[in-house]
Parts: sequence; C-alpha cells; structure tokens
Amino acid sequence: MSESAAAKPTAPSKRRVFASRLFSTLLLWAVLVFAFNSQKEWLVMVITGLFGIAGAVEYYRLLRADPHARSFNVLGLLICVGYWIAVAWWLHAGRSADLMWLDLVALTASVHGSFLLCYRQQLEGVLTLQRIFNTVFGVVYTVIFFGFMVKVIYLEPAEPMKGCFLLLFLIMVTKFSDMGAYVFGVIFGKHKMIPHISPAKSWEGFAGSFVGSFLAAAILLLALPEKISPPLSWLHGMILAPVLCATAVTGDLAESVLKRCVAIKDSGHKLPGIGGILDLTDSLLFTAPVFYFYLSAIAR
Repeated sequence: MSESAAAKPTAPSKRRVFASRLFSTLLLWAVLVFAFNSQKEWLVMVITGLFGIAGAVEYYRLLRADPHARSFNVLGLLICVGYWIAVAWWLHAGRSADLMWLDLVALTASVHGSFLLCYRQQLEGVLTLQRIFNTVFGVVYTVIFFGFMVKVIYLEPAEPMKGCFLLLFLIMVTKFSDMGAYVFGVIFGKHKMIPHISPAKSWEGFAGSFVGSFLAAAILLLALPEKISPPLSWLHGMILAPVLCATAVTGDLAESVLKRCVAIKDSGHKLPGIGGILDLTDSLLFTAPVFYFYLSAIAR
C-alpha cells in the first residue's frame, strides 16, 4: 500500500510540470508575437534588454548561494544596466549600429572596477581572484553575449524590422531545438548524455533537438521568405539549423555547469515549469554570437 501511495504522485507531477511549462511557453510566445506584430524595432529591443538585465540579476544571485563563488554583484549589475541604457541612447540618437565598442567598454569597466574594489579590503588569496573572475565572466556571459541579439536587429541599420525577423529566426530555431530535445527526451529518452552535468538529458533528446531546429528553420523559410531573405536563403537556413542546434545544446549544458557548481536546480522561479530567465535564455546566450558572426560573414 505504501508503494502504491508513493507511486501515485509521479504521473500527476509530470502532468503539472508539462502544463506549467506549456503555459509559460505560450505566454512567452504571445509576448514575442505581440512585439514583432507591432512593427516597432525599439519594442523588440526593449524586451530583449529587460530579459538581459533579468538574466544578469539571476547570474549574480546564483553566486550568492556559495560562499566560495562570490563576485562584485553591484558592479556587475551596474555595468549590465548601463550597457542597455547606452544601447538605447546610442541607437535612438541614430548613431552607428556597430556596438562592438560598447562590449569593450563593458569588459574594460568590469576588469578595472573589480580590481579597484579589491583595493578597499584585505586580500583573501585565490578567493579574491575568483571574485574578480566571477564578476568579469558575468559581464561577458549575461551582458556581452546577450547584446548580440540587438546587434542582429541592427545588422542592416536601414532595415531594422528585417533584423527583427532575423532575430525571430534565431529565437525559433534555438527554442525549437530546446523543445525538440525536451519532447524526444521525455518520450524516448533512455541513454544518458552527460549525467554528471545534466542527469535529465539523453542522446534521444539530443537527436530531437536537431529535428526541432530543422523544423523551425523550414517553417520560417516557407512562411516569411521575403522578410528574412536576403541574407537567409534555404542553403544558409539549412546550414544554420544544425549549427545553432549544436550551439544551443552547448549553451544549455553551460548553464547546467554553473548550477551544478553552486548546487542549484533552477536559476529562478519566475517561469513555472521552466525555472528562471537564465534557464530560458541560456541557449540563446551561445547561439546569438554565432548567428551574428555567420550573418556578418555572408552579408559581405
């Protein structure tokens, strides 16, 4: 009797997780559809910036869970907020859409600021070096990497709405890869992929991620050819699908490494069934730079 009582909660729990995940996913897609249908690139940029700031908040909060994984949280968050304010001001003023200089400013500020803050207190050996590294890495991971999403929007400054639809391609291929991995993993998953990093991931889920990415790329290439081509043709779309998929899996596993190192299951609880903002955007942090550099190369 005790065994049956213990077994009963399993199925409802899975249903609740799936229902919560579905609700969060539909809500997020509704926000995206609203933003893209508005035909206002600044709205897409603002939403992107809000997600970027929320991701930075979660990253620096993760580090507080482990006394040996500290950082200069206030400095990192100030740089993140300042980065997005500078992006909005720079683009609103009609300046060049090349924002690489701002990445260098953020990186320089994080290094200089971390060392300046070290001068105010006693050194703690390797813990001080870890604090500096964690701060600088946080800026690279949650600010500079996420900033590539805005760079995609303004890849063609004269046509920012085309850039928005290119961003939609990036988001859909990346997130359909995540969804394909989740669905295939739940239905077929038997062989663990990297259990010491992410016990839930399977090789079957990995195969599903490629199915999801190709499906998303094909849907957009069929539905919106005039909005994403050029630069995205069928050839480039089919090349990008597996490239972004593999990069998305890498980004997802990277966040799993961070969470494992500080012994936390989810980066937050803002999105039922998904976790936090970082749990949602971890794969995009890795795919956005790859997508931007690929588009930059074929646009020349």
